[in-house]
Amino acid sequence: MASPPNFISCNESSDFESIQAIVVSINDYILSVISDPEVWFSLKQQCISMLSIEEENTLFEFSSEHSALSNLYWGIESIEASIQPESSEEKTSRLRNSERMLQMPALLEEQGTTTSGVPNSTLVAFSYFYLSIVSCLQGDSLQTTLHFLQSVLVSPDVLINDIAPELCQCLFFTHGVFKSDEEVREIARKYKYRATYYQVISYGKSHQRSSECTEKPLQMPKKYRPEISTANGHSVARKLELSETCESLQYQNLQGVDMQENELNDIFNKLKASRKIEKSANNSEGSSCLDWNLHEDYNPEPGKDTRVMSLSDFLNDSQPTKAYNEETLAKRSHSLIGHFNRSIFDIQAQQAYKTRSAHIEDVSSLRQLELEEVSAYEHKGSITFDGMRRGDGVQTHSRRSRRMSLWENLQSFIKEVLGNDDEKYISEVTMIYQMLNGKQGVKYSMLKDVILDQLLTAISSSEEKTVIKASMTALTKIISVNRTAIEEVKKKGLNLSHLANALKQNVQEAAILIYLIKPSPTEIKSLELLPALVDVVASTSSSSSYTFRPSPSLLTPPAASLMIIEVLITAFDHATNTMHLAEISSPSVLGGLLDVAKSGNSGEFISLARVLLKCMEFDGINRKYIYQHTRVTPFAHLLQSKDREEIFIALQFLHEVLKIPRSSAIKILQQIKKEGSFDIQDTLLQCIKQWKGDHRLFAADILLQLNVLDSPPESKRFRNEATRALLEAVTYSECSNTQILSALILSNIGGTYSWKGEAYTAAWLMKRGGLTSMSHMNMIRNINWSDECLQDTGIDGWCCKIARRIIETGKATFCGLQEGLKSKNKSVAKACLVAIAWLSIEISKGPNCLKYSACEVLLEEISQFLHPGLELEERLLACICIYNFSSGKGIHKLINFSEGVRESLRRLSNVTWMADELHKATYYLFSKSDQRISCVHTQTIEMHQSGNGAVTALIYHKGLLFSGYSDGSVKVWNVDEKLSSTLLWNIKEHKSAVTCFSVSETGESVLSGSADKTIRIWQIVKGKLECVEVIKTKESIRKLEASGNMIFVITKGHKMKMIDSSRTSQSIFKGKSVKSMVSAQGKMYIGCIDSSIQELILANKREKEIRAPTRSWRIQNKPISSVIVYKDMLYSSSTHVEMSNIKDLRRSYEPQMSISAEKGSNIVAMGVVEDFIYLNRSSSTNTLQVWLRRTQQKVGRLSAGSKITSLFTGNDIVFCGTEAGVIKGWVPL
Repeated sequence: MASPPNFISCNESSDFESIQAIVVSINDYILSVISDPEVWFSLKQQCISMLSIEEENTLFEFSSEHSALSNLYWGIESIEASIQPESSEEKTSRLRNSERMLQMPALLEEQGTTTSGVPNSTLVAFSYFYLSIVSCLQGDSLQTTLHFLQSVLVSPDVLINDIAPELCQCLFFTHGVFKSDEEVREIARKYKYRATYYQVISYGKSHQRSSECTEKPLQMPKKYRPEISTANGHSVARKLELSETCESLQYQNLQGVDMQENELNDIFNKLKASRKIEKSANNSEGSSCLDWNLHEDYNPEPGKDTRVMSLSDFLNDSQPTKAYNEETLAKRSHSLIGHFNRSIFDIQAQQAYKTRSAHIEDVSSLRQLELEEVSAYEHKGSITFDGMRRGDGVQTHSRRSRRMSLWENLQSFIKEVLGNDDEKYISEVTMIYQMLNGKQGVKYSMLKDVILDQLLTAISSSEEKTVIKASMTALTKIISVNRTAIEEVKKKGLNLSHLANALKQNVQEAAILIYLIKPSPTEIKSLELLPALVDVVASTSSSSSYTFRPSPSLLTPPAASLMIIEVLITAFDHATNTMHLAEISSPSVLGGLLDVAKSGNSGEFISLARVLLKCMEFDGINRKYIYQHTRVTPFAHLLQSKDREEIFIALQFLHEVLKIPRSSAIKILQQIKKEGSFDIQDTLLQCIKQWKGDHRLFAADILLQLNVLDSPPESKRFRNEATRALLEAVTYSECSNTQILSALILSNIGGTYSWKGEAYTAAWLMKRGGLTSMSHMNMIRNINWSDECLQDTGIDGWCCKIARRIIETGKATFCGLQEGLKSKNKSVAKACLVAIAWLSIEISKGPNCLKYSACEVLLEEISQFLHPGLELEERLLACICIYNFSSGKGIHKLINFSEGVRESLRRLSNVTWMADELHKATYYLFSKSDQRISCVHTQTIEMHQSGNGAVTALIYHKGLLFSGYSDGSVKVWNVDEKLSSTLLWNIKEHKSAVTCFSVSETGESVLSGSADKTIRIWQIVKGKLECVEVIKTKESIRKLEASGNMIFVITKGHKMKMIDSSRTSQSIFKGKSVKSMVSAQGKMYIGCIDSSIQELILANKREKEIRAPTRSWRIQNKPISSVIVYKDMLYSSSTHVEMSNIKDLRRSYEPQMSISAEKGSNIVAMGVVEDFIYLNRSSSTNTLQVWLRRTQQKVGRLSAGSKITSLFTGNDIVFCGTEAGVIKGWVPL
């Protein structure tokens, strides 16, 4: 087998030189194969053997199913016939015929199938290899490369072991390192991308090898020559050819202009002298580097380097460089065959050490240029080289030649710069422009125009990324140091769409130009730049994508992207801003944003603060990431700034970043105090005195929290001023937003937040006050009761410390909060109630005089929040306040409570232990006869939206009312404190009626059962209701209960199923027909059709019968339609209602209460609250009967207007859904 060149390694560089090397290597190998008859015959026999082709039977004896093998065989035969042609026409015809035949098997499905017993991957691999031979004979070196690489991609194993082992070893393997087939495929894929890219950008050029390689019969060389090397200089294909474009422009009216060529050339002479070029450090003779022979062809003088010329070089060389193209490479194809001792890595390493041998003295003439003479000049018209050549026909030949030399020098230099992204070349363009900007006169303006025109033409018309990048970098630096240039650029029509396209192609410098041009927010949005900007920012930590790094005073692409992102997330409506925020809310982008500002200026830092603020408000994950990876102290230092905007953004950022779980917030406060190099409390105090509105409140919030960490007595003035500022805003503020903000700060400064920035102080207080029932927790909106912030052990200690400091301000604090409770703004009143609740914890520990003072001012206002119909959250917070105020001798303050307040406490006694204790206290203070129950109900809610059928299920989840309908839709309503309702979501995913709801044990999900034989699990995700799981069952669902990881289901056929966490279903109570069930206290109580009641212990799945079925032949069995557990009592209903104590069920079932049956009537639905039992009977389906729970006395009825199809009770409100699709709610007064 032929030996390939040995100079290719697995290099990931996309340089043109590596593409050339790959092309030459593959083509030379193919040539060696077809030049040696022995090698050709051996490969052909191997192919026939592997593909199981019987050569002697191939002549027209393939069946239809062997057509692929037939085409491959005759394609190879046709190649063989074309190698020794009688004429060029015959050769061309046979090659085309071979190509057509080989394309058929090449198009087969590659993986997992066979053809006539041969794996398709093997068949396709051979087909592409022989197609590469056809392309080679046709003289297309690039297509030869692409076909060969495709063959490797199809089956690396066949190429490596059978077809071209030596070539594959050189192309894909490093000595001593094993690579899998997938790794080889990845390298081949990269090679193919490079070759394809070069094929595209060189479209229209010839890729043919010399006629020496294609026209003559090919013979195998005796041995490969070892002295071959590869191209290492910059190819002409990598440089922008702009001269034709520039020459197409026109000059006008230049004939009378004195150009003063001597002065202009003097500038270039000074620039020449400013560059010091070192002698070559490594000039080895006799190198076997692949680029040596190519240098001899490329350079006009032997030994001259081919790097992009610097300014001093091109000024010394006025002659154009000799062109070097693909034809030169083709002519040297035979000299490029041989064994090599160096890989591409070696070649490029040597290139890094090569420098010019010329030496120019280092002078400082650049510094002596008169740059201080900068003056604006308004140019008229655009200047081009072609116009300059034609513009002054009356001048002498010598003056014209000097001028042409100057302009050609400048043109040539800019062309060279645009082919190289080295910062030193780009800096020289900036330097030239800056010096020209310091001179007055038309000639200097013309030169500046030429520079800008060249750069803008390259940006708008070039298809080469390196050219666009270099042009944008140069233009960016020009604008950065000469701000007046931006107006010139705008006048010349720099198109935003060109910049946007470049940015999307990862030319990061485009972000700087977009920012400097200052387009409107609408224009930025229309360009759809955000994904590209995110990529720039996210790649900040990696320097690979951004090589040009200017001085800190200059703008960087990540910094410009940051400031454009700020516009996109702040300048539009809420929906648009939120959409943009969603695209940047990821740790990688946030990490990039934080890296941008580490060495940025204050402008970038302010933009960062604004972006981080929006990110924290958008998502709790962002807030946690920012807390973990951001040093807050630098933001605190902005408070010392003299710039008002910087102070305001610092206050807002610190206020927002402290809205996290309390223990984490304490760590931030400690960091600020420890790392602060100034008296931050004094600075914040000055902010309180100096500023008004929200920023004054932000300063008071931060100061009060920092003050808690202090113990010296002299810090009293800080907390007094901060507390006074907050209370004044609550009491006297004429701006409702300022009043709300101050009340919210007071309500949560002693508590905690979730990582989402949501206030969780009220939830912490209610949980601390004894709220444990998930059914009651679900009556409270926007609380995740399993959130880790509620288990934060640092809240108690913090609450006591800050409460003690605020209470020390005296009665003024109570009076300020009293005014807040009276506010007509419900948000302000509720926030003040929360503040009083956590302050009351410390008040309960204080002297009686403090309790009396608080009761005197606040108790009457607090008691108004106990009444039924108000939000459960407000009622419980009021209960906490009253409990703490009445502790000890304060209990006598309960005597002043009205009968309505006492009744409200009784109705809450089942919710928390605090309410139960207060209820017992009022029972002790007042005689039993004074306890009177009001039976009056008032309708407060009516919700209706036609078109969905009957309301078949109701439940509360996170303070929102869910309703299911007979058409399969689910609606979610927000019932506010005024008991008015708003429809939030209407989703129809069930195919049939929604029959029941249940809430998961954690309270995170709602489960809906349906007649369509599915259970859907719903969650509120980022403000939207989403179905997160669908569980299919074999029967329709009548009722379901969730307990832990298990779901209990009653089917349409009255069977009971248990579905575990793996969603496996199993039957329980197999001998029973089940009608109803309820979960309570670790047990499941099941009502059966035979009137029996069963018990299931959830821990061990033990079944027990606690009430036997009726066995008298005279009495018809009545199904248990409802079972409810309320206050350790089990209520069951069939034709009548029975109540039994759960504790007594262990011994025997003995009803302690019964509501008698009505003749010919069954109970369809039942609801139980503190004072009442509500019954819906089959004899009167439109009404609810109201019974007193304790005395079993019927006291009234409630009319729903149509047949009642669902019933739900919660927070002293009874809801019913009707057949007409109406939901009604009543509250007992």
